[in-house]
Amino acid sequence: MAETSLAYVIYEGFANGQLDRWDAIIHPDVVINSPAGRDTVGRDALKGWVQAFLSAFRPRVDLIDHYVAGDRALVAINMHWKHDGTPFFGIEPTGTSGTSVETLLLRLKDGLVTHFDVADNTLDLAIYLHEQGMDLPRSVTPPALIAG
Repeated sequence: MAETSLAYVIYEGFANGQLDRWDAIIHPDVVINSPAGRDTVGRDALKGWVQAFLSAFRPRVDLIDHYVAGDRALVAINMHWKHDGTPFFGIEPTGTSGTSVETLLLRLKDGLVTHFDVADNTLDLAIYLHEQGMDLPRSVTPPALIAG
């Protein structure tokens, strides 16, 4: 597949461990939110976290969907993971495996990703990390486009 859209480059960089490809499309001061942490800032912090994840869980990453529309983009993936690589932020490998369907919700400005939000659609990975002692955010209330 010879796709070059920003969303596809996000997927390919993650799936193939080619995080340097993100330098041209992710703002240096990107804001990152995920089930593992909130309000982290910086492209280097994002790439460091992702590299640690790739080294620890060595996932196969399947692309489910992707698009770019105006100032928004989306990448939906399914990760097939097994924690048998390196320790992950103090969590020693256990050999546990699972899948994780995740949606990357991206906000864009001037062609760069300024916000990188990860939403877990399934919970294998979040439950595993919680059971291993990782402190996960609770009572999260992101800014709403429309408050209902």
